[in-house]
Amino acid sequence: MVVKAVLFDLDGVLVDSLDAWFYVFNDALNYFGLKALKKKDFSRSFGKPIEYDLKNYFVGKTEREVMRQYNKFFKKRKGYVKLFPQSAEVLKNIKKRKLKLGLISNSTKFIVMSVLNHYKLRKYFDVIIAMEDVKNRKPAPDSVLKACRLLKVKPQNAILIGDTMNDMIAGEKAGCVTVGYKIEGDYKIDELKNIEKLLSNK
Repeated sequence: MVVKAVLFDLDGVLVDSLDAWFYVFNDALNYFGLKALKKKDFSRSFGKPIEYDLKNYFVGKTEREVMRQYNKFFKKRKGYVKLFPQSAEVLKNIKKRKLKLGLISNSTKFIVMSVLNHYKLRKYFDVIIAMEDVKNRKPAPDSVLKACRLLKVKPQNAILIGDTMNDMIAGEKAGCVTVGYKIEGDYKIDELKNIEKLLSNK
């Protein structure tokens, strides 16, 4: 295959946002008068789309209501987000290869942009797809297909890097080559910088 674009998930791939989201999630539950989750229970559902949250935790609340609270509380908790050590360097090196870069996230645009701007990563991406940009979020392929369309590349010429099965399923359904970060995909990498070795072999 000829690689023309590399698509990244954000949470768990470029940044560690588990702690931030744990606080945000419980802040939102508390706002609605709902019972807080323990860390281990939250970890099991982390990374799933908002539809899952609504069905299992925010019963009776609308997507708009919950999104508003996520945005509000993330502003307060974004200091808990940590940039992985290799992220900026890897993005910089991929950009040097003249490849197109996309970011695909199930988080809101406000949250995604807050993280990217805070860590000065925005400049690397040609397209950013957030929760509001598609009707169906990962594991549906909509966000992957939209990113490829905007980048003007065929899905088969794109690599998707993610750390959850939702990412791998979305990439597979779209027709991309999937690279699992510490999980199984078409390829698996245990360090983010290993994506550069993989690209060198393509």
